[in-house]
Amino acid sequence: MQVSDLRKIAEGREAEIFEWEGGCALRLMRDGHGPEAVERQARALRAAHDAGVAVPAPIETAVVDGRHGLVMERVDGDDLFEVIGSKPWTVWSVGAVTGRLQAELHGVAAPATLPNLKEGLAGAIETSDLVPERVREFALGVLAELPDGDRLCHGDLHPGNMIETPDARHVIIDWSNACAGDPHADVARTELMIKLGDPPPGAPIVIRVMAGVARGLLGSAIRRGYRGVRDIDEDLLRRWTVPVAAHRLTDNIAPERSKLLKVLAQRLDEGQ
Repeated sequence: MQVSDLRKIAEGREAEIFEWEGGCALRLMRDGHGPEAVERQARALRAAHDAGVAVPAPIETAVVDGRHGLVMERVDGDDLFEVIGSKPWTVWSVGAVTGRLQAELHGVAAPATLPNLKEGLAGAIETSDLVPERVREFALGVLAELPDGDRLCHGDLHPGNMIETPDARHVIIDWSNACAGDPHADVARTELMIKLGDPPPGAPIVIRVMAGVARGLLGSAIRRGYRGVRDIDEDLLRRWTVPVAAHRLTDNIAPERSKLLKVLAQRLDEGQ
């Protein structure tokens, strides 16, 4: 079988999604991603699925044209940014379900074979030229005092990585960054993306027009949904924001850089 034999149904920066036999879907990684990337996703999905979290069920790994992929349950529907774009009045309910599902996910113990979140942050911050030296030293110092944690963390959870199916189920997708760690780090990344991130490429015009207004409402709803399931240690969350923001610099997202540096500069001035 070759990639040209498959029907593409979606794609992202790291992978393409194709129809697969048996009503399944194949998430085929782009060149540069080896079998370890697929195994990482499979282990995380299996742990989440077995714990009853709403995720696509993993089925098997596959190789097509030398590219590695994961066959999984096919989940059709719109991502939750698209839902807000077509129905702006749902921004609160979208945020609430995002927070609730993230909290449910954090109730799951991560497989021991998943990468350690704290170690991953430290390695990226320490080696990236995109992190200013003063910020690097500060962020690594804060990170050293934070807990490791053993919960299953998505690593990139936001409404764009959640699907609403035609029967109104909500499913978490895109597990490339799954890791084991402290849930507060995962929450900190989600909150930073909501507060500082620009709407994703291709986002509906309503999202772009409403971004400034809806951001605060969406963030509040996510927090409310999360706290309905799990507590948040506000001091711990605040401290995690420093290394998470520094790590976000390594993603090299131009519109976010000045905003992230402003947050980090403020925290540096405060000394915490």
